[in-house]
Amino acid sequence: MADYDDMLIVRQLVDDVLLVLRWSAQPDATLGDDRGVETAVVPDEGLRSQFASAVEQLVANQGAEALRTLSGQNTEFPADAVIAALGSAGWDGAMRDFKLSVIELAGRGEVMGVVRGGGTIRRQIFRALLAALNAALASLSSIPGASAIQELKDFLEKVLEQEPDEQA
Repeated sequence: MADYDDMLIVRQLVDDVLLVLRWSAQPDATLGDDRGVETAVVPDEGLRSQFASAVEQLVANQGAEALRTLSGQNTEFPADAVIAALGSAGWDGAMRDFKLSVIELAGRGEVMGVVRGGGTIRRQIFRALLAALNAALASLSSIPGASAIQELKDFLEKVLEQEPDEQA
């Protein structure tokens, strides 16, 4: 059965997603391929500016709502409802542990290290993490704000699909 600790674990995951989105909108946020070629996450300046504005709107509104809810501070979606929703979505016990392990294997630690400390993320690792986060965010759709976070992350993935792959 889910509990308050599960809420905090999921809150940290959502916070990490928001940090990744904010980082991705920065002009110095770069992805590298196996040949050492680095490109901006969102290379087109106009699109990057729009994405940055969209991310800031998301962080201020839906992101803040999701974090508030996962902190037990949303009076319209109290902590006991959050705990029940997390339990129904498998964000407790062995299922939570497995989900978090897959997200770690997909590169969460490496990506968050760059997001917090600077540097370049390998394109393959970044794409793998975004794909793993897709499943996580989909299972959190009952949490206010989570669907909007997933949608913006999905749009970022669409931008990445327009860029040359490492194998190209």
